[in-house]
Amino acid sequence: MKKSIITLTLATFVPTSHAAIELSDNFSLSGFGSTSWAKSDNKMPLLVNHGIDDESCFDCDTTFGLQLDFYFNDFKASAQVVKRPQDHWSEPKLEWAYIAYNYDPFEFRAGRLRMPVFLASEYYYVGHAFTPARPPNEVYDSILGITAFNGLSVLWNYELTDSLTLVTTPFVGFRDESTVELNSNTELKFTTNNMFGVNFVLSGDYYRWNFTYLDSNYDQETRLTGLMTNIPGIGSVPVPNLILTAEDQSIQLFSLGTEYEFGNFTLTIEGQTNDIASSWYAQGSYSINRFTPYAIFGQKFDDHEKRTGDSYLLGLRYDVHFNVSINAEWQYFTAYQNASGGFESAPIDDNANLYTVMLNFVF
Repeated sequence: MKKSIITLTLATFVPTSHAAIELSDNFSLSGFGSTSWAKSDNKMPLLVNHGIDDESCFDCDTTFGLQLDFYFNDFKASAQVVKRPQDHWSEPKLEWAYIAYNYDPFEFRAGRLRMPVFLASEYYYVGHAFTPARPPNEVYDSILGITAFNGLSVLWNYELTDSLTLVTTPFVGFRDESTVELNSNTELKFTTNNMFGVNFVLSGDYYRWNFTYLDSNYDQETRLTGLMTNIPGIGSVPVPNLILTAEDQSIQLFSLGTEYEFGNFTLTIEGQTNDIASSWYAQGSYSINRFTPYAIFGQKFDDHEKRTGDSYLLGLRYDVHFNVSINAEWQYFTAYQNASGGFESAPIDDNANLYTVMLNFVF
């Protein structure tokens, strides 16, 4: 299934546009989901917010979302609720809920918004919208799965030529809280004090470029539980739970990505750098009717530009229908410098093979 790059760039939720349920002239309901079988050959869990280890997992990628849209003349309201891979079914998250007003060529948005950082940020949880089973972890895990913010944004859609469009999106975020379970012993709580940035998307007939600058000030709380230490002559003893706080932290992030279509072949390259780490990946895919084989290579680096991890991925996507797809993948991870790489924590065995079969759908 061939997707239009411009459509993917400018639409809020493209995959459901052909399958959404029209509740009335003004309301539409759409949804999406993913489920998989995944298994690694390493005891140390892989991928933040997924936790895939050496036991077969049928729930590590499970995602389900519903989106309700309301349109009235130049006004729009949209809400999206998602059960993410890290969530229980009883505790889905409100990914966005905003009101918007269109005053051509501008669209003003206010509320809970998707953070416009990477090429696939707008449809991050919609597995059917991108070629691999998961967005490349090297780049998309760099902000630990934090994908939304409370604030304001303005989309300025400017046609440079008949075939070239620039969408500029300045945004500002206000106080917000996000919790990330980094691994079984570490939970991070981020309290955003303020945030601002700007996103540029340049789209042509067969390509698009994405650039983002983000600046955030936040407080961090780190909860450490279930830790053990070895005392000579005594053995392993539990360490009391710890709560570490760091206030008035700041981070600046720059991301740059591009995607080009050359007939049936699509090349995607994307990278990011911030105060803590840098990463990038390159992805190539080739569409053959309903089949799309693809390959991805990615790398991670620390703040001293030392390599901390990389991965190789080979996969095949099959489009069962226009709104249903299946992925089969093999991915190989390596961690360096006693860092975690693609693992949740620094592993004892620094290599792992990951196998995935995933089903994606939209309606």
